[in-house]
Amino acid sequence: MKTYFVTQNSRFNTYPLSRFLSAIMVFFTMSTVAQNKDGVKNANAQMCFSNKSGVPLVNSKDLDGKDILAFPLDRLRSNVRYGFVENYRQGMARIKKDQVWGFLNLCGEEVIPSQYEDAEPFNGGKALVKKFNWFFVDNNGVESDVFENVVSAKALSNGFSLVKIASGKYSIIDNSFDKTGTYLSPFYDDMTVISPTSLAVKLNNKWGIMKLGDKQAPIPSFDLIAPIGKEGLMKVKIGDKFGVATINGDIILKPEYGILTDADTQGFIKGIEENKQQIFNTQNLQVSKPFKAISDFDSRGLAIVQDENNLLGLINKDFVPIITPQFNSIGSLGEFDLISVSKIVDGKGVKFGFINLQGKEVIPLMYESVGKINKKGLLVVKEIVSCNLDAKGSKIGTCKADKVIDINGGIIVQPVTKYPDAGKISYAVTDSIMQNMNVIKTFRTEDKGKNAKVILVREDDFKVITPEPFESIQTTAQGQILFVKLDGLWGTLDISGKYITKCQFKSFAPSKEDYFLVQNAEGKFGYVDAKGKIQVNPEYQSLEPFSNGLAVASKGVNQVGLINKFNAKVAPCIFSTVSLDSGGNYDLTDSSQNKFKLNKQGDCLSNCAKFDEVRSKVNKE
Repeated sequence: MKTYFVTQNSRFNTYPLSRFLSAIMVFFTMSTVAQNKDGVKNANAQMCFSNKSGVPLVNSKDLDGKDILAFPLDRLRSNVRYGFVENYRQGMARIKKDQVWGFLNLCGEEVIPSQYEDAEPFNGGKALVKKFNWFFVDNNGVESDVFENVVSAKALSNGFSLVKIASGKYSIIDNSFDKTGTYLSPFYDDMTVISPTSLAVKLNNKWGIMKLGDKQAPIPSFDLIAPIGKEGLMKVKIGDKFGVATINGDIILKPEYGILTDADTQGFIKGIEENKQQIFNTQNLQVSKPFKAISDFDSRGLAIVQDENNLLGLINKDFVPIITPQFNSIGSLGEFDLISVSKIVDGKGVKFGFINLQGKEVIPLMYESVGKINKKGLLVVKEIVSCNLDAKGSKIGTCKADKVIDINGGIIVQPVTKYPDAGKISYAVTDSIMQNMNVIKTFRTEDKGKNAKVILVREDDFKVITPEPFESIQTTAQGQILFVKLDGLWGTLDISGKYITKCQFKSFAPSKEDYFLVQNAEGKFGYVDAKGKIQVNPEYQSLEPFSNGLAVASKGVNQVGLINKFNAKVAPCIFSTVSLDSGGNYDLTDSSQNKFKLNKQGDCLSNCAKFDEVRSKVNKE
């Protein structure tokens, strides 16, 4: 005969007594093993006897980063009854269901029913909960006596909690507070959590940093404590000066800056005071020497520094000088690891050039300005040159003019020095490549880049291949020619830069069989071949694409014919219609409604005697 035991709070659930006793022994063994040094049960020890939900448990991490096997909480987060489902902490998950708080165990069972108006996560084996008053609940659901005089509470770590009492003051308690009623810190005007083990505390308008568990309370001495964007560090203020402290309260950067920036993405903080700036590395806690000014580090880890004489240099992220301060200006590190700089040259004023990271002049400091170096090693410089300043060219003077050079100092595009454009034409190098040629733009300086024309420079030897700047340049799929536009008309160049056809076409468009349809200024159409030569003079009102070397051409009404690629009139332009049939042959009709048929090669197939008569008559004319 079996004996059965009815569990409290169950609805007629019965279990064999021997099975229940076995479970009790298992639970007792697990609970005993689960004690850590602090007497707190770890998350994996909070096991339920069976997974009643039937949902497979999954491996995950709890709020403390520990590996756990637990009920997948995401299944509840989509349920509208749950306003909040928190991850597990110490084997219990805080939930808010139907507007009240409770806790789930690792199997997703609501072992502490949702009944509290507020609740904090488990902390050292107990959780702070509120039902009219605050008190503790343990992981078995046993509630402590209520706290007297506590109006709000927040769980911290290691069994410590932050509480606010009725007078508005704040203090720290531990998990024995329900029995001892002992506050573990002085009462402060404000307490703010800055890490799991540290708080910023305020008393009489002064702030300090408290570390949980310290026996001696801090004496607040800061006027402000604020986050600085780096875990473990805080911005502190004394008077009107800022510094940096650890979350343990240790000063690592004295408060002596009027401005202290937050940590950037690389972990650097900048302290700014009048005529003094320093950089602080939050990773290794190093501080740079003082400079008058320091820029942010660029993508290559370099920062520009300015000394007391207003001269500029470079330091790296280890605060080691790369270039000692000696320049009036320093640009960013560019292509070929070159940096634009300027300095005063005796008798010549401020001049610009480029140096490398060893401080050597690569492009001499002799220019009025220098532009950015492109990826191929070209740049624009401005220099003082001799210029013709009147129409006769007799008045010679100087002007500042652009020219294009390479990083070895070779002149690629000469400056414009003749009247009326002397010193008024600007250049701009680009990283664009057109058929293995660099694209350089040129424009009138007052246009500021508008109405730019294009110059092409060969990649391999930097030779200019365009005979003059063009409004536009278009490449072709065949790659043998360039279409160039000047004064609104198109022409063709070969890839060495020589004109094949002068700019004379109003438009061009690719057609079939490697030919390009062109239209002249009068609106007549013709064809240019893949080498840029005119093969069909622009004399037609319309031209069809070539098919097997033949194209339908029209000079007007009843003036339709058939031409080949060299403009030979296979069928003179005297027909009313010329069309292709489904087999690729041509059907022709003249104004007298005589019909003819030609094959794909232009040979007559029908009514040939009449067709030869017509063609012979036209040829004689």
